[in-house]
Amino acid sequence: MLSTNLYNNIDLSRKREQQIDTLKVFNENVTEISFNKEYSVEFPTKVGNLSLVIDLGPKFPIEKPTMKICPRIIHKWVDATGQIVLAPGLMNYTIHSDLGRVVQVIRREFELDQSLILASGGSNSFSGKTAKGCIKNTNTSLTNDVEFFSLAKLTSTELLHLNNNVDCLDEFISELPSIEASNKNIENTITKIMDLANSNMSKEEPICNLRSEISKQLETIETYQKSYAGLSAKYVKLSEKYSPQSISDNLKKAAIKCDEESERIAEQFLNGDIDCDKFLQVYVKSRTMSYTRKAKEDRLNYQLKQLKEAGF
Repeated sequence: MLSTNLYNNIDLSRKREQQIDTLKVFNENVTEISFNKEYSVEFPTKVGNLSLVIDLGPKFPIEKPTMKICPRIIHKWVDATGQIVLAPGLMNYTIHSDLGRVVQVIRREFELDQSLILASGGSNSFSGKTAKGCIKNTNTSLTNDVEFFSLAKLTSTELLHLNNNVDCLDEFISELPSIEASNKNIENTITKIMDLANSNMSKEEPICNLRSEISKQLETIETYQKSYAGLSAKYVKLSEKYSPQSISDNLKKAAIKCDEESERIAEQFLNGDIDCDKFLQVYVKSRTMSYTRKAKEDRLNYQLKQLKEAGF
């Protein structure tokens, strides 16, 4: 603990007021039990409304405050007397801490804890004003709770009758507003689920028809794919066959073939196998075709060379 002498030159009264202001800024339902000394913060939890009582000692804010919860609960931060002892913010509290934020963290811990339960038979070491404040908050919570208010209207005889008769107890519980509201919500949810199920069932036939249609379209697509593959292969062969270089090669081969044919005809003429008229007719035709093809080959090669030089 830091020495008080270290802060002789600090206005502790002003810092005390600032800490109390942060308590009111960061928390709702702050009640002043004792001016500048004791305050309570009421908040809702799983087990009902609780009050966190903050006791600011005479050396606060140099010394950390004391905090107790009312009614007493079972929680890892709370000891057997209801005092908050293991909250990290409170354990590490210094003069530079914010009281409001520390209380806010503790309050949020209790509000969100779904495993929270009230302690039974425990003793609460509170001052008279604190005890009265806790009792007042508890009564207010019970009065605002419709279920407890319904029980409060019953006589002792009626309560005993409910306790001993399971059927009457079930009937009483079923007529409680919260139970009726829950049953109504359940019925509405069931209705919505049934409507959704019927809607889904009505879509089954259209979905089956669409699935069948998609299957047919997939078969058509597969047929087109096979046809496309065959046509693509045919196109590749034709493109290779009719490419300019292929045409040039074919012209060259055809011209050579015509030359060979004309040479064969000339040999037949020299050997006396064919007469002069037939020789002239066939030989001239063969040589003419050969020169024509050579001329076309030369022209095509010239054009290809020009395109190549032009960058095509």
